[in-house]
Amino acid sequence: MGRSLNCPCAMTVAHGQTHLRRACPWHPPIASRPLRFKRRPRGFTLIELLVVIAIIALLVSILLPSLSNARAQARKTVCASNLRQVGVGIYNYWTEADGRVPYVFSPMTNTKFGAAAATVPDELCDPFDRDGTTPGVDCWPESLPNVLMPRHMGESQKVFVCPSATNGWPRQGGPLRYTYRPAAANQPSGVVSVPGTYQREHFGILDGRILRKFKLEQTDNPVADAMQHQFLRATFIRDMIKRDDDGAVVGPHCGGILLLNRDLEVEFRPREEAQKDLAPTLWDPGSGSQF
Repeated sequence: MGRSLNCPCAMTVAHGQTHLRRACPWHPPIASRPLRFKRRPRGFTLIELLVVIAIIALLVSILLPSLSNARAQARKTVCASNLRQVGVGIYNYWTEADGRVPYVFSPMTNTKFGAAAATVPDELCDPFDRDGTTPGVDCWPESLPNVLMPRHMGESQKVFVCPSATNGWPRQGGPLRYTYRPAAANQPSGVVSVPGTYQREHFGILDGRILRKFKLEQTDNPVADAMQHQFLRATFIRDMIKRDDDGAVVGPHCGGILLLNRDLEVEFRPREEAQKDLAPTLWDPGSGSQF
């Protein structure tokens, strides 16, 4: 067979051999055709790899703080939600108790759970235990969880755990199950203080009182006026704190704390404010909070 007849170098078969006219522009001589070689795939050089690694490291250094801040903000949001649920529980109790807040007697006091009582076994500080034989010693039927759960806020104990907490119960191993400090009537030292005193009005307002809007009553006594301002900053429940080597407050949220204020609103207080609120006062040196 031969090529198309339109080609000037049409091939013919003569005596079983193929003849090719070499002057054809469509079909250059075979010897003049360029040779084509397959190229091997080219890999990365060492410099290129180093450049890529440097770019990745730069991106990680830029994004990592943002991711860390986002996680911290998410944990703070969960903590605020927990406190809001506790506030709803206190409000539900208030609606059924003729306008009174719960009366709370808590194991979370300086003498029972504080640094001075670090050797007290965890089972004697269990805020969820309501069935022991000796109330106030090995069970706490009037602790905040036992007063509010399950009637006023459901049965989930996770509500009492801040995901950023660095202090809480139990202390002697296992995951934390309780990380908030309530303003129980026996705060801060474990003894029910006299109504109207600094310890009661600043640390122990969950004492069955009628819930009213607190109003400042200015006097000519600077100490009394200072106490009034401290009473205004009292909290129903707050994050537990730690103290550093200098005795300064360290909260779980960048040093600050979340709390439920006297208006049953969730509030954040930075470390400096928490230090002023929880440190001992000049008129009551034993009034400070250890945790």
